[in-house]
Amino acid sequence: MIAEPSHATDLAAEAPEHEVAVIGAGLSGIGVAAAMRRAGIDDFVILERAGDVGGTWRDNTYPGVGVDIPAFAYQFSYELKPDWSRLFPAGHEVKAYIDDFVEKHAIHRHVAFHSEVTVRTWDEDNHLWRLEVNGGEREVTARFVVSAIGAFVDPKPVKIEGLDDFAGKVIHSARWDHGYDLAGKRVAVVGTGASAVQIIPSIAQRVARLDVYQRTPIWVLPKTDPPIPEPLKRLFSRVPLTERIARAVASSITELILIFMTVNYRRLGFFARRVEDRGRRYIAASVRDEELRRKLTPDYGFGCKRPSISNDYLRAFRRPDVELVTERIDRVTPSGIRTADGRERDVDAIVLATGFRLASDPENYRRTPVRGRDGFDLASHYERNHLKAYEGITMPGLPNHFIVFGPYGWTGASWHVLVQTAARHITRVIGECRRRGVTAVEVSEAATERFHSFIQERMQGSLWLIGNCATANSYYFDHHGDVPYLRPTSGRQASRASRTFPLDDYRYRTLRPGAQLGEAYSTDRSARSKLDTV
Repeated sequence: MIAEPSHATDLAAEAPEHEVAVIGAGLSGIGVAAAMRRAGIDDFVILERAGDVGGTWRDNTYPGVGVDIPAFAYQFSYELKPDWSRLFPAGHEVKAYIDDFVEKHAIHRHVAFHSEVTVRTWDEDNHLWRLEVNGGEREVTARFVVSAIGAFVDPKPVKIEGLDDFAGKVIHSARWDHGYDLAGKRVAVVGTGASAVQIIPSIAQRVARLDVYQRTPIWVLPKTDPPIPEPLKRLFSRVPLTERIARAVASSITELILIFMTVNYRRLGFFARRVEDRGRRYIAASVRDEELRRKLTPDYGFGCKRPSISNDYLRAFRRPDVELVTERIDRVTPSGIRTADGRERDVDAIVLATGFRLASDPENYRRTPVRGRDGFDLASHYERNHLKAYEGITMPGLPNHFIVFGPYGWTGASWHVLVQTAARHITRVIGECRRRGVTAVEVSEAATERFHSFIQERMQGSLWLIGNCATANSYYFDHHGDVPYLRPTSGRQASRASRTFPLDDYRYRTLRPGAQLGEAYSTDRSARSKLDTV
């Protein structure tokens, strides 16, 4: 049970157990942890609901799983791996990178596994957060909270009538059952998003028959995926500057395609359409059947939803034992799937590649409530209001609370750029709290509105607002019809902002005039001097 808070008029306020609590030990959580350690912030705990680090790379082990941007870009700028096996490495190699990172930065000792934060409650009387763990099993208190839960929180509930009555095997892409052998089975894959693009060609040759149920086709480009030559690995190892150059080039190309062209669509629509033409030619070269080609070709603009890359996905549909089904699913029967045209296809197993709830989905916070100052409830706020967050990280009503991936938070070519940018912002604010000797910090409404206006102005010429995205069924769009997933700036601009945003955009408070914060808020000059260098 949560203890009753003491009152602000008491002589001694309750001291938190930790200065910082980080929720999640995926790439976001471990990246923030490493940044805090470099900044001299060592009193923190990482609360992880699973039994291992890695987040999405721990959970997603389905056949064919791997990164869809070059490995050189998919790493922290200060922790480069010189010996990636190939340009687009498999998931197990990324997980190994994460494990090595955790060990090198001594993060493991800060992680509390099997600790799901089910309620976050701001205690105004004591200026701390009360975190209910595992449904009330215990409580953890911290001065600051960093939400590092990532972009995709939980698998999206599958609303297909009759699914519970299916007598065969049901597997979700993020909960793969490696004990079930698909060889020789009749299999249905529901969904054609990024995970399905990797799963379908990986299992097509092993199963007896494969039915792919598509609601929305996806843009797919060819994948240039050579192994990294040993001489190049040795060069990266001996001359790290060469890999930093490779990272910069790979990041620039990726950001150009995924963000820059779509954000600047009004001015650069010609280039975006050329990429789209390349996608059409690739489909035409991969799929000979005209009707099948039509079904696999998106009718929305390239970039309305995240595209994918694969050399095998489109070709898989040329196999006689693979069928693309575009009729709407009516229901799942005990023995298979029936579509709206009345046809039923018997299957032994159903693979659900049906996506995830995005971090801004209000339902996430109905299950795990976040309660801030003066009755602020994050689920209700997201449900009723257009999403806003200062620099994509902090929100009025949530003192001492930071979100690694908040509204309009995705920036740069890879998740690592986002994490480094957010971590720099977070450590600067915590450092300023230490310098001022305060117990609560909260971004101002004015600063939040100013940043939101800047974001909306940059969005006006984007593909998402002026392009043909109506049929994309893209998770980029939220329930308000806004596009709060991506920050419409370059990664460089976001990084610069994290170093230069005015610290006076925040409001600082103490429990009482002249209150002392204790050992957790050391005034050691050497520790404070590190904060602006992260």
